[in-house]
Amino acid sequence: MSFWHTGTVIHGYGNGQKFGFPTANLLPDSPVGLEKGVYAVRVRVDGKCHKGMLYVGTRPTLKLDTLTFEIHIFNFRRKIYHERIAFSIVAKIRDEKRFQSTEELVRAIEADSAAIRGLLRAPEHALAKTSHLQSIMTIIGQAKARMGAQHIDQWQDGYPNEESIITDINKKQGHVFVKDHQVVAYAAIVHGKDPYYENIDGQWLTNDNYITVHRIAIHNDFLHRGYADHIIRYAEKYAKKQGIPSFRIDTHHDNLFMRNLIRNNGFTYCGIVQVRDGERLAYEKPLL
Repeated sequence: MSFWHTGTVIHGYGNGQKFGFPTANLLPDSPVGLEKGVYAVRVRVDGKCHKGMLYVGTRPTLKLDTLTFEIHIFNFRRKIYHERIAFSIVAKIRDEKRFQSTEELVRAIEADSAAIRGLLRAPEHALAKTSHLQSIMTIIGQAKARMGAQHIDQWQDGYPNEESIITDINKKQGHVFVKDHQVVAYAAIVHGKDPYYENIDGQWLTNDNYITVHRIAIHNDFLHRGYADHIIRYAEKYAKKQGIPSFRIDTHHDNLFMRNLIRNNGFTYCGIVQVRDGERLAYEKPLL
């Protein structure tokens, strides 16, 4: 599960703006404990997730010595002084370095930006095929192992197995997400009544015309890049395009990653449903 650091945006010296990379200077709520350098990050502003570039350091090229946390949010122009934001580390790009000139510094920032944009670029989507099966099962196996290590009693009894994924493929509800010709994530996107959702200890928000997403799994080498968020957004966009008015989803009580993902994407908790291997927390999000 990725960790989100929070803080308040404060005024800085405006150097980022001068260099063509305006930054939000962050005063963290608590010690962050990051090494000096440049990082690819995800940034949350007003509940919406953005991609960004974080610099942690003392700006030696500019002959400054105060430790600073500066975040450049890609494709974001709104002033957010005094607002609270959060960021999550995806990967470290390089260590802090003193450059011989501001021109050399700007070239380095431009290179950092290009590298991070490529790293955070959303994966491409395709319907799953039987040729993807081995890659999908590898990703499913990794997800099972992670949940087992976190003592989450979900997917610990052999499910999902090859048969369930083949069923997804045959029904054209299995979806793969591909980055640089590698399958990095899998999910089943299903339109139609889910028998497990027929009875709920609580109440759904809408009628029975909804989409669901099951079996979300991300490859170990591509965690914390926002791909699970991407899957949820893709499914929501698909549902709206098809005129499907609602989106339902469930997760295990101990699966904090999924609970946070669901909450951060605007779902409302509706109650408890009984699924194949026990209770699940059930959520819904009206779309139209």
